[in-house]
Amino acid sequence: MKLKFFTKLKLCILPAAAGLLLFYFLPFLKVLYYSVLKGQYQKEFVWLRNYKNVLTNQYFQLACFNTLKLIAICVPLFLLLAILISLLSLYAGRMGRFVRKLSILPLFLPSVSVVAAFLLVFEKVESELPIYSIFLWKYIGMGVVILVAAFSSVEPEIYEAARMDGAGPLTMHAYITLPVCAKPIQFTMILGVVYCFRTFRESYLYYGANYPPDYSYTLQYYMNNQFLKLNYQSMAASSVMITLLLAGFVALCSGRKNGAE
Repeated sequence: MKLKFFTKLKLCILPAAAGLLLFYFLPFLKVLYYSVLKGQYQKEFVWLRNYKNVLTNQYFQLACFNTLKLIAICVPLFLLLAILISLLSLYAGRMGRFVRKLSILPLFLPSVSVVAAFLLVFEKVESELPIYSIFLWKYIGMGVVILVAAFSSVEPEIYEAARMDGAGPLTMHAYITLPVCAKPIQFTMILGVVYCFRTFRESYLYYGANYPPDYSYTLQYYMNNQFLKLNYQSMAASSVMITLLLAGFVALCSGRKNGAE
């Protein structure tokens, strides 16, 4: 029996869907269960008490502030630099291809080597700048790869028609490239937010402690310390809140895009 094209696509998606269900959704339900218990070995329901305790914890509040600050500063810079590097590399020929390859290289370097190099550069700097710099330097290449692929897919005839109407490069990219590639740009922004939560490894290696300076204490440190203290109920509650926050952010971005369309 010959299967339809979309039926084949659905069958191809089934293994990935099964993996998501088994390794992500079911464990998240267990985390949700632990978040309303008194403790791992005390099966007494306390409902929202753990969430209240986490929200009123001063270290959780500090971690939230620093994480949101990291996102607010680094994600716009990540997106802006990725757009600029992508556009410039498309006009630079062989040099542009070299820049694209060079930008993705830091993503494959060992975190220990990256942190060791930045420790030498920022030896006497006491601020968030080293971690922000590591984030941008390591992950900017992924944004460039995505946006170069998106920008290259725009039909050349559209630019040719705009050029015949007297539009310059800035005008064409502002009114053609960016609107046409809005979805890949949106995806790159969401990816930048996700990468902000992945900087814990580099930050931990940079400071070498479970309790870094207050300006670099993020949500990953808070959750890691709760795990080390066996406060599974607090870790579970904070995990649920972070997951809901990220899901809300993605839904908001998607809703705005759909509304614009």
